[in-house]
Amino acid sequence: MYSQYTISGYNITTDPGFQNEQFGHTQDLIEQFNELFIECQIKKNKKIIPRLTALILKYPQSPQLKNYLFVAYSVRRNYEKAAEINSWIITEHPDYLFGKLNAAHRYITNDQAQKVPGVLGEAMKIKALYPGRDLFHLAEVTGFFKVVIRYYAAINNLELAESHLSVLNEIAPDHPDTLSAESFLSSLRMNAGLERLKKEEAGRIRVTSMRPVPLSTQKIPPVFNHAEINNLYQYGIRIPGEKLKEIIALPRETVIADLEKIFQDAVERYQYFAGLHYEEEMHNFPLHALCLLAELKSEKSLPAIFNFLENNEEVLDLWFGDHLTATVWLPVYLLSQNNLGLVKEFLMKPGIFTYSKTALSEALCQMVLHQPEKRNEIVTIYTEILSYFNQASLEDNIIDSDFLGLIVGDIINCSVIELLPVIRELFVKKYVGTTINGSYDEVEEYLKNPTLRNYKNDIRNIFELYDDILKTWAGYSIGEDDYSENGEDDFEHDFLEDYEIRQPANSVKIGRNDPCPCGSDKKYKKCCKDKLPL
Repeated sequence: MYSQYTISGYNITTDPGFQNEQFGHTQDLIEQFNELFIECQIKKNKKIIPRLTALILKYPQSPQLKNYLFVAYSVRRNYEKAAEINSWIITEHPDYLFGKLNAAHRYITNDQAQKVPGVLGEAMKIKALYPGRDLFHLAEVTGFFKVVIRYYAAINNLELAESHLSVLNEIAPDHPDTLSAESFLSSLRMNAGLERLKKEEAGRIRVTSMRPVPLSTQKIPPVFNHAEINNLYQYGIRIPGEKLKEIIALPRETVIADLEKIFQDAVERYQYFAGLHYEEEMHNFPLHALCLLAELKSEKSLPAIFNFLENNEEVLDLWFGDHLTATVWLPVYLLSQNNLGLVKEFLMKPGIFTYSKTALSEALCQMVLHQPEKRNEIVTIYTEILSYFNQASLEDNIIDSDFLGLIVGDIINCSVIELLPVIRELFVKKYVGTTINGSYDEVEEYLKNPTLRNYKNDIRNIFELYDDILKTWAGYSIGEDDYSENGEDDFEHDFLEDYEIRQPANSVKIGRNDPCPCGSDKKYKKCCKDKLPL
């Protein structure tokens, strides 16, 4: 059973024998085609060229046999002979499509793409090339689209190449020609992306940090009320759960004071720790402090936390790395439920690093998603923040095009369509980065036609959070050392029954301080972090 369907005024069939009569193929020859098709592509098959030559002498009217001979010479890299065979095909069978496609590919390979329209027609349409035909084999159509896409890629016309690829994907999404055609666009897409990034970079608006890098030469650690706090300086995310529980159980007022003192220490001894070889075990104490304050529900610590988040990019990158964008929102969410005024005030401060602010914006977005009763209050906050930015000038050191792009993304995620008017004004002033969500028209489309995707993040306690990081972030593993001596794990074992490491594709992270995967021997943050992925 062969399928047939219609596209752009012509029919496509999968019947391999619909031209057998036209080419004079006998039943005996037809029965050999599958075998010949495979064997002509086997480089070590020494008998295939003599066999094809003999068959061509017997069936001179068959262009298919000559095309197999072309393939046989091509896989042996005898391109001169292959070109000679294809010239023979075009001379004796001028209407045979694959002869034209072979010639077009050769022109592109030889940097003569300008000659392709002379072979395939100026219109680059198969029906225009064969106006008298109404039926084509699927392989003819995919082969034609493949070379046309390659041609447009060769002349740097990405728009037409993408347009033809979209049609090819509709016709035969899993066909080898489709996959091959996709590969022709890789470098063109990358170059287009780089051009977009250059254009975006030229128009990017940044703030200047109000806080310089700390210059203190302090090396002596602080004295805490509780000696148990020192454990936070000795463990990374793999810190035993019992040690966290010990800290949580300490007298509330004094342990909170100790945890807040950690932020002060991270600033005063920044130069000391920055000069050491980075080790997660000794560089995670500010993150531990932040998450423990959230676990203790210390809402009064929010000013100390926000004060720490006012530090510049270099400082925050050392202490939080990827956690600034992936983790910090959660403690802020947990502690700011009754302190939204402080959140609004922070988001309207000048000179604050982009990703410090986006952590707070994400917390607001998650409140809308998890607590619909807060929606009106948070919509008012978002409105006041965006209106403030809309009234500001570049001299105010508040406009940050990346932050505005990211906050618009949060607004899209929690479907606050009421903010479209003020968002539009920000786009008109070119205050919003367009590489994040696209143009205003695209943002409007997202908000008016929201996807069914669930943007809710999980709300976790410190034990669940650390366990999730161990299971889903690259560079971590959970082994025997993470279990207590009695065979139980050191975390809250009610929810940690399965220690198999799972790394979903969307969750694997490269840490900013990890070696760059490009092999440059530089840290990821200093190398490819901001480059367009290939």
